[in-house]
Amino acid sequence: MANKADLIVVHVFFFLFAMNFCWSQNGNIAPTITATGNQIYCPLSEINVVTDFDIVDPDDTQIAAVYIQISTGYQLGFDSLILNGTHPNIATSWNVTEGKLTLKGNGTPLAAYVDLIAAVKDVVFKSTSTNPSNKFFSFTIGDANYLPRTGHYYEYVSALGITWTAAKAAAELRTYYGLQGYLATILYPEEAQLAGEQAAGAGWIGGSDAQTEGIWKWVTGPEAGTIFWNGGPNGSTPNYANWNSGEPNNLGDEDYAHVTYNVGIKGSWNDLSNTGESSGDYQPKGYIVEYGSPTDPPLNISASTHISVAKITDTTPNSRCGTGSVDLEAHASTPTAEVLWFEASTGGSSIWSGNRFTPVINSTTTYYVLASVGCQEGERTPVVATVYEMPVIQKNIVFKNCDDDGMPNGFINYNLEEANDIITNNNSEGLTITYYKTQAEANSGVGLINPIYNNSEGNIVFARVETADGCYDISTIDLQVSTTSLPQGYVYNMGDCDDDDVIDGKRVFDLTQASDAFFSDFLPPNQNLSVHYYRSFDDAQLENNEILNQTSYINESAFSQTLFVRVESDNNGDCYGIGPHLQLIVHPRPQFEIDQTEIYCFDNKPVTLFTYNPNGDFLYEWKDESGQIVGNSPFITVVIGGTYTVIATSSYVCESFPVSFTVVQSAVANISSDYVSIVELSDNNNITINNDNNNLGIGDYEFALDNIDGPYQEQPYFDHVLAGSHIIYVKDKNLCGIAQLEVFILGFPKFFTPNNDGNNDTWYVKGLDNDYSNASVVSVFDRYGKLIKQLNAKNGYWDGTFNGQQLADSDYWFVAELVEVTGNVRTFHGHFSLVR
Repeated sequence: MANKADLIVVHVFFFLFAMNFCWSQNGNIAPTITATGNQIYCPLSEINVVTDFDIVDPDDTQIAAVYIQISTGYQLGFDSLILNGTHPNIATSWNVTEGKLTLKGNGTPLAAYVDLIAAVKDVVFKSTSTNPSNKFFSFTIGDANYLPRTGHYYEYVSALGITWTAAKAAAELRTYYGLQGYLATILYPEEAQLAGEQAAGAGWIGGSDAQTEGIWKWVTGPEAGTIFWNGGPNGSTPNYANWNSGEPNNLGDEDYAHVTYNVGIKGSWNDLSNTGESSGDYQPKGYIVEYGSPTDPPLNISASTHISVAKITDTTPNSRCGTGSVDLEAHASTPTAEVLWFEASTGGSSIWSGNRFTPVINSTTTYYVLASVGCQEGERTPVVATVYEMPVIQKNIVFKNCDDDGMPNGFINYNLEEANDIITNNNSEGLTITYYKTQAEANSGVGLINPIYNNSEGNIVFARVETADGCYDISTIDLQVSTTSLPQGYVYNMGDCDDDDVIDGKRVFDLTQASDAFFSDFLPPNQNLSVHYYRSFDDAQLENNEILNQTSYINESAFSQTLFVRVESDNNGDCYGIGPHLQLIVHPRPQFEIDQTEIYCFDNKPVTLFTYNPNGDFLYEWKDESGQIVGNSPFITVVIGGTYTVIATSSYVCESFPVSFTVVQSAVANISSDYVSIVELSDNNNITINNDNNNLGIGDYEFALDNIDGPYQEQPYFDHVLAGSHIIYVKDKNLCGIAQLEVFILGFPKFFTPNNDGNNDTWYVKGLDNDYSNASVVSVFDRYGKLIKQLNAKNGYWDGTFNGQQLADSDYWFVAELVEVTGNVRTFHGHFSLVR
């Protein structure tokens, strides 16, 4: 309801210079407008924009029009002003962009006050938004937009392509009912919406950084000189600015502010040059004039009312642990609004009203609140009542430990954390469990004790089991002592060979085999007992560092390790037995030394293979490479080559690694002329020994020429061999012997020097072996064909004389008729030089 404070009385003194409205110094009295109607609005409903409205004019009864505008809080697409009722003398027009409703005469230039007043009273506001904002409505007899917050008027003037400087000058020439105009200066968001979004077009406003780049000032109107922006797109404002995204970017000397047209955020600003673009979205379309200055004469030709929407301003959700009541709160923006509570975000009836609501719940529930002014429409705000789960625990347990510390006083150490799974039924993940001496300390969480606890301080302790959400419950633990049921001094020996790849006294043990022995010999059946293994007594008693991999445990000390055994109940963790009851023993592998390679030559004695320096008394087994057993003593004698393997076995039936002996068969070479190829009487006499099919024998051979001591070579080939007699030596690399063969290279010397120096003093045929007979003859001629000397090719020679006289240096020719023992005659021709 409106009260006296809501009454807005505006005395209108204006000068109308058109049609039949004119008052001045002749005593014509201005009308007075009275508008009331500050109301609470219920979303999705209709509400009159005034509760009362009047125009009082002592000397006139008509006016051109009344303008009603949603001047603050206008939501385009949701809000509208509608004239209800029957008003035949009034015509209306709704400007959806400006949010303005015009009331004027229906077919007449003027409308009667009485008709306009009646029409204004029937104008209603309606919004389709479930969450509308507060609204201000302005009432004026002029067509400029009026903003109640500033008391100023705003007018958009269309002027396509006008420059900023021209727009500034044009704005300053305009007046509105005596108010001086200027390019608009925008200081508030409401002003930006009215002058930008709700203007009829977009254009220049009065901001510029032409004086200092990056320092934007209002340069028009009463705010001239006020800085409103520092910097570029990422700058800042000391008061208010409404730049579009990425603006001001100063592209092309852009020093003037312009309300954005059809680009980006509606009604926001961009910077343009003085002229802007010649076409398109960045071409100036006009300018915005603001009227209102402290130096202007008083002008009150407008009035306003407003509606406010009751909203939920704050909520207080709450939570609890487990089932029970929870206090929730919510408050409305106005004390006259009622807070209604609902179970759904839409629909349904309210289940409670008031600022506080205390439901009883057993699971997390979302309620919804609405600030109501007699209706149940509008946006509902969720309020969550959260129920956190309580930990599920055993409230009382008995936790036993074995007293086997050598002091039969009933006091032992407990690892209380071993009770965690028992308390939580094996579901302790995500829970924090701490221990206390008293229940009061457990409830307060103060005075927690070390989980390694000796019952000499008390046999009752309390566990606080708390979730991540802070919900907790208390379990009472009765600490009891039990005596071990395994015999004192009993040790189960588990021994086996060191049978892995490394001789280190370690091996893999399956501890469950020992567990089976404990159950078979000492533990009662059907008791749901389990056997656990530890490295020390303290670990076994406190259940720390348990050996979890029982099926593949490798002893940690070489050849022998004692493990502590703990037998306990899987039902409640009771200790049934504890002590050093398992001995792991690793028997070493047999080891010995050997000489792993022997040579067997066919013409030598048998080879004996033997072992020595064994690390114990062993049984041996020898096998040949076919797997046949060929001996069972520390040594064997063999007469054939091959690979022989021996394994030693200890009294613990531990086997050594298999050791292999290689006996290499070899023999001296069997070489004959059948396997030798000779190229003679050539520029490169050479000898090749053919061993492609092991012609020489089974050995591995190397070769030398003319020297039994070598050097020897792998290749059975010798080149550039001089004519004459040579010996080929074939050596077995395994030292079974050296074979040799004499060969001959047939050749006729190219020169000789009969100067009695002992070198080349005679000329004779070289390399003539037993394949030729003594009938072989060589005849020597001078250059004129004169027979100089005839000699036996096998043993004859020429000393360079003729009839006892030395012949001069010259070339001589020979004809050799070589008769093979088969009777075949080979004839050779050639020449040689006598050099003195």
